[in-house]
Amino acid sequence: MCTIVILRHVHPDYPLVLAANRDELYARPAAGPQLLSPSPRIVGGRDLERQGTWMGVTDGGFFVGLTNQRGSANLTRAPRSRGEVVLRALQAGSVEGVERYLGGLDPREYNPFNLLYGDAGELRVAYARPDLDRMHPEDVPPGVHVLPNDVLNSPVMPKVARARKLAEKAAGQPWPDAVRTLQALLADHVLPERAPELLPDEEGLPEIHERLRQYQALCIHTPGYGTRSSAIVSLTPGRVAHYLAADASPCQGSYQDVTPLLYSR
Repeated sequence: MCTIVILRHVHPDYPLVLAANRDELYARPAAGPQLLSPSPRIVGGRDLERQGTWMGVTDGGFFVGLTNQRGSANLTRAPRSRGEVVLRALQAGSVEGVERYLGGLDPREYNPFNLLYGDAGELRVAYARPDLDRMHPEDVPPGVHVLPNDVLNSPVMPKVARARKLAEKAAGQPWPDAVRTLQALLADHVLPERAPELLPDEEGLPEIHERLRQYQALCIHTPGYGTRSSAIVSLTPGRVAHYLAADASPCQGSYQDVTPLLYSR
């Protein structure tokens, strides 16, 4: 499970700010932000098992990030990798290019996912579900939003309301203060009293209630699975202003400025 926090047209300095945690099995090998493509120049983390990525940016200021959709379908190995979708979308380099690509994609070949993509001017989210034969893009309006392992601003996931409340503090802060607020948000361990309601395909899975409750922390720590890395990105028209990354749990690792990877030749 992953979480992407979105500040769109609410921060005084940057039209788009994103704060994201990657949650994954500890045993799945991965590497931190690196050059994924020289042209267009793309920087993001690398999934070493299937060679895709969960999030990345281009030197032209285009962002793509993916969160899984909760449910037992994610326990299976699909024919194609969701990380491949993120790479292809980044290579497309624009909202129009991504949607041309998504128009030819069959969601049933992948485990379910949510794809966030856009830049300082336009931001959209599309959902891939096994019962649909095509993706369904939607605009992300101005404001503070959260994309969890469900639809945008899902009302059934307690972590969404908490993340939005914490992120609203960052919306009006100077950038250094906003970064500290977002880092604290991404490192937050608060758990709700109750887990989200079970989906039909989750019924009967052992210990699912307590596991889902543990997954409602923004920074997850459970045996075998948890928050593996974190990033904060700010975009201006045509450019990435900041790309800060922690290649570890945000409550344990320090953030490094990896923006130069995009612009150093």
